[in-house]
Amino acid sequence: MKSFRYFFAAIVWTFAATAFRAEPLPRTIAADSLPAATEQPSAVQSPLMGTLSNAGLSGFFTRSGLNLYGYIEAGYMHDATAQGSNDGPTFIGFNSFKNDVILDKISLNLERTVDPTTNKFDIGFHLEEIYGADAAFIHANGLGDAQHGREQKDLLQAYIDIAFPGLPVKIRLGKWIELAGFEHFSANIYGAFGDPARAQYSYSYQFLYAEPGTQTGALATWIVNPQWTIDAGFTRGWNQSLKDANSSLDFLGRVTFTPSDKTALIFVMTEGPEFPTGFGTNLSPGDNTNSWTALDLVATQKFTDNLSFGLGFDYVSAPQIPALTSGSKQWGGAAAYLSYAMSRVFTINTRLEWYSDAADGYSLGAPSSTNFYEATLSFAVKPFPTESTLSHLLFRPEIRYDLSDQPVFGTGDKNQFTINMDALFTF
Repeated sequence: MKSFRYFFAAIVWTFAATAFRAEPLPRTIAADSLPAATEQPSAVQSPLMGTLSNAGLSGFFTRSGLNLYGYIEAGYMHDATAQGSNDGPTFIGFNSFKNDVILDKISLNLERTVDPTTNKFDIGFHLEEIYGADAAFIHANGLGDAQHGREQKDLLQAYIDIAFPGLPVKIRLGKWIELAGFEHFSANIYGAFGDPARAQYSYSYQFLYAEPGTQTGALATWIVNPQWTIDAGFTRGWNQSLKDANSSLDFLGRVTFTPSDKTALIFVMTEGPEFPTGFGTNLSPGDNTNSWTALDLVATQKFTDNLSFGLGFDYVSAPQIPALTSGSKQWGGAAAYLSYAMSRVFTINTRLEWYSDAADGYSLGAPSSTNFYEATLSFAVKPFPTESTLSHLLFRPEIRYDLSDQPVFGTGDKNQFTINMDALFTF
């Protein structure tokens, strides 16, 4: 695995060398010069903060630089392939309760952001608590993972950010949503396109099975200039928090290149022993000797104000997984995204994906090594785009077709056709 370390170091060195030949770093960087994948949802005042302001209670928040916001999401998934049956896996993750309306999650966020480009000492933080069916699928090891029932709660994010005087650098300490991937867990609405109407309800295989959900540790962010940002740090591993399945740390690195406000390239690498990656009170003994290497590349291009395109690639290699003797112990895939905003009310989103698990189905719990293909067509509908409050209401109906080269779906099917929809309200 040393070759992968050298590979990442070479990329960082090349990116940094190019960055230093670029223009000097200004004291501030415009928000629209940063990649959409890193934009914060707090950039626009939330209805909750607006309510506090109207009630004359926002003074303390404003003086302290605090922001309070959240969202509520509920959805429905209909499996048109396995008619009349709720048995069998779907492999589509969070919204996998067949033929039933579910409360995906209620999220409440309190944050204070810091801007390292001001070259001033500052301290910020982010706290996010969620409640709903999604929480059961994203608990980190040792944090909320002893709960039972469909609806659960989870402390999804809890970290502090420290900016330093004279340096465009910040240090993050705590637990955060993972950095890799085109898609984003936070309601899947603050993703790489940066626009809630440009995301889908269901998730890709890559997001679900080739990337961690959350990470806990320390991360340094260096904003070299408006085009280049480098992150590097150490974490306890995939989905590890108050407990760790092994006693080894992971390396985490990210390089972001934004040559313009229309284009972004983001490369992420994690390396370290990961087995086991699950959560619960009965984890098998951890493996400290065999480092997994996970590589992720995201590219986004905004052709016009209405048309955006994205690509996501993931590759994971595990040299050894205890008790897994067959398979090549590799998995990953590629996905292409296209989004077209027809109007302020209606946006069309598409996703085409290939995902391969050559590790005897280990990454997603399939019975054998399997290739998956999926095509998703979705529509983001904002019925009241000009209303101050109702403009935060979003409906996302979608149709999705999944195909595999092994009979893994439902009761032994090689394909799966689902009709999904959620309603989401940000506040």
